Amino acid sequence: MNAYKQHFLRMAIYNRWAYRQLFEKLDKHISDEDYRTDNGLFFRSIHGTLVHLLLSSKVWYARHVNSPYEEKYPFELSSYWSRPAHDWEQAVTDRKELCQMIFIECDRWIDFVKQLDTEALMKEDTFTYVDTKGNQHERVRAEALDHIFNHNTHHRAQITAIITKYAGQDGSPVLDLVAMPKDEFTIVN
Repeated sequence: MNAYKQHFLRMAIYNRWAYRQLFEKLDKHISDEDYRTDNGLFFRSIHGTLVHLLLSSKVWYARHVNSPYEEKYPFELSSYWSRPAHDWEQAVTDRKELCQMIFIECDRWIDFVKQLDTEALMKEDTFTYVDTKGNQHERVRAEALDHIFNHNTHHRAQITAIITKYAGQDGSPVLDLVAMPKDEFTIVN
């Protein structure tokens, strides 16, 4: 496999692995009250931040495959970016359902990366999409993929800080890429 494509597959697999580590610690150490309380995060709570991650993933996936946003939530998917954090929390209210939906997204990204055309990636293939404000953009596909996985890491780190607040350092997950077992990559590859 081409090293460039392998990088994105590694990041997609890491993305799923890191979520698994995060959810294990959330389930073990974080009460539903603490999970939903306003912890000063940009999306208010752990739950609101996870919903943001889910909806962002869905939006970026739709952009990559050039399809409309199909899912309906209490509000139109693209409208959440102009809504307050409380509205994000209401998009998916069940904690376990949200977890399941995030893992479905993770697997969808792994499958997407597997089918990417290596030559197009190497040539810095671009795609066009409309953002949540209706503006059209052209973006290098590889750059957008880096953004997606980096964005998820950014918000998982915020959640990890909140876990540390409630459960201490021993209760918080280690999400460093180098901590991911090497067999995670070979399981999918």
